[in-house]
Amino acid sequence: MTNLIIATFKEEAEAIEASQKFHELDSIGDITIYEMVIVKKNANGEAQVLQADTTEGLSTLSGMAIGSLIGALAGPVGFVAGMFTGTVVGTAVEADNYGFAEDFVSKAANQLQPGMASVIAEIEEDDPVFVDNSLSSLGGTLTRSDVDYEYTKHSDEEIDELDEEVAAARAKLKAASDKEKDKIRQKIVKLKEERKERIAEFKDKVKDAITDIKASAKDRKIEKLRSKIEKHHKKIADLEKQMQAVLGKESLKGAEA
Repeated sequence: MTNLIIATFKEEAEAIEASQKFHELDSIGDITIYEMVIVKKNANGEAQVLQADTTEGLSTLSGMAIGSLIGALAGPVGFVAGMFTGTVVGTAVEADNYGFAEDFVSKAANQLQPGMASVIAEIEEDDPVFVDNSLSSLGGTLTRSDVDYEYTKHSDEEIDELDEEVAAARAKLKAASDKEKDKIRQKIVKLKEERKERIAEFKDKVKDAITDIKASAKDRKIEKLRSKIEKHHKKIADLEKQMQAVLGKESLKGAEA
């Protein structure tokens, strides 16, 4: 199962240690990390990205999910000036477009108080016990949400299939010999890259679909306006006819008098 995880800690050092534990679990095949960032909220309530483990700069659909969460966690105060590129800021403020469960975002935002730091990650995990046990000694607060639920509007079978292949490869990694492990790890890396590419393609499709919907909505709006204008023209024409009829009657009365 692919999950979005937010692990929040009182100290920055604990969040960094937690990210290292995520990497350890990934290296032995207990989980697969797709995207991961460490975010800290300063004394003014501004969110700051301390570390980003994402080759796409939060530009893939999964990266956009994390970017959206950063935006939600930043709240009304926003970001530390100059910390983000325009692309990431644009990504981060699109939380509403990804339909995150309100309770998930609310819990995560309440956890990240000024001075605290969070690890935000999208991971594939068969059992939550691996992450839970690994992070338990750090004393942080952990919140999970199923990515499949968060991506209800953007589901894609090919991405699901790649997730399953990654999970299968990870299962083999656990039982493999040292010689086989390198080969399996290379396969997992390749599958992760394929997944990123597929998500990027799917993101473009979503953008195109949204553009088409907007264009269609614009066309419908134009047609509605045209229809209203035509109705107004008809009303004006009818009123002019009525006025001409009244004027005609008045002229006739004047002639008779």
